[in-house]
Amino acid sequence: MNFLECFKECKSTILKYKLEIFLMQMGKIVIPIIIVIIVAALVAYLSQQGAQAPKTGPTATSSPTASPPASATTTTQQTSPSPSQTQRVLKIGCLFDLTGGTADVGVPWSYGAKSAIDAINNGELTELKKLGITLQCVERDYGYKIPEAQAAYEYFKQQGVVAIIGWGTGDTLALAPQINKDGIPYFSGSYTLSLVKNPYNFYTMASYHEAAAAGVVFVKQYFEKAGASPKMALLYPNVPYGLEPLPAIREEAKRQGVAICAEEVVELTAVSADEQVARVRDKCGDAVAIWYGGTVSAGSVIIKSAYKLGLSKAIFIYNIWGANEATSKLLGPDITKWVGGRLFRVTSALMIDDVKKLAQSGDREASLMVGYINKIGTVTEPFIRGWHAAYILAKGIEYAVKNGKEPTSENIKWALENMPEVKTSYAAPVKYMAGDHRPTTTVYIYQMNSDGTWQKVTEITLPRGNLADDLARYGVKQ
Repeated sequence: MNFLECFKECKSTILKYKLEIFLMQMGKIVIPIIIVIIVAALVAYLSQQGAQAPKTGPTATSSPTASPPASATTTTQQTSPSPSQTQRVLKIGCLFDLTGGTADVGVPWSYGAKSAIDAINNGELTELKKLGITLQCVERDYGYKIPEAQAAYEYFKQQGVVAIIGWGTGDTLALAPQINKDGIPYFSGSYTLSLVKNPYNFYTMASYHEAAAAGVVFVKQYFEKAGASPKMALLYPNVPYGLEPLPAIREEAKRQGVAICAEEVVELTAVSADEQVARVRDKCGDAVAIWYGGTVSAGSVIIKSAYKLGLSKAIFIYNIWGANEATSKLLGPDITKWVGGRLFRVTSALMIDDVKKLAQSGDREASLMVGYINKIGTVTEPFIRGWHAAYILAKGIEYAVKNGKEPTSENIKWALENMPEVKTSYAAPVKYMAGDHRPTTTVYIYQMNSDGTWQKVTEITLPRGNLADDLARYGVKQ
């Protein structure tokens, strides 16, 4: 190899070595840059995907569906479009019986309560939406079982509810000590007079005791017009709801000179009352007023038994849950025609047909309610009282906020006790007082006609005096 060739080879080796060193140095710089670029691109991609995903947030209750949940232990939370970021969400516990012994009236009640909450959140029923408040119904079906109600109550507390729309007599009485210790306003579907002295228990109709006493007054008037001696047979389910008003009936019967000629137990799940009604016939004869303090299903069973046994002169005076628009469907046309004009019920709210008539006349409240009824389909009268319970609670919240108070449980109680009388077109006026949560003592008497329609025939307003005296008057233990 000559000198020139050696020089060229050495030069080539040096250049190759320098290129390798250069590439190594560039690799140290370029690779991190590439990694940074890849990471940045990945972050940008994920951010774009997140922006396209639906936003979630607190939700308000939606319009109820036409069928109840399949499971009695399912915890449900109704949903509708999320409120704006300026809306404050207040959770309301919603304890319903959708699958238990009172589901025949519990389901339509739940529809009413949830529909009212929808109307409130839509700004149609109260001013809460304007005040920046949305109500959220945290729903539990407890199947009319007290242990399930107690478990649901603990769940509501964990959820931070400010108030509860409750249900039955047995469970409300069982929960009352804890409700009033915890200080959570509790609107029950139970109207037992035993609750009104408690600081946090509320309801919206005349009490079972006062309504039953009005029923006794009506029975006396009915029999006197017929020139007969008034007498009553008391039929009731053996549950707190059925038992609570019995002392009031017995005491009022003594005052009115109405004889109590028989008492029989007919449970909420009864499919026949032949034996009980036969004993009533044997003890009281045909011309008797039969009281039933249960719900619509068993109430219809009693009338079927009376039809079978030929009690064609008997009248039937039922409590607020014992008969409604479903009664004629349960009886069928023949028995409906047979008992038409002789079946009465005590209540403090209008029935569906009357609310629809009000709507047709242009009444705003009735028109709003009927609009929500039409979204569901066919409902019965408990819808109206479920709606009313949610509405009165919302009016309390509204009054608290308008008076500069935070909508806490304690302030909602204060508002309910201090707000003016709430008047509606579809129910008796409601006015609570501190230490006396009776909403009204006005009772409507409704009569079922032979075609299954209902008409209000009279109103009876019982005297409202000192609470302690009135509790004693109706046989309530103090």
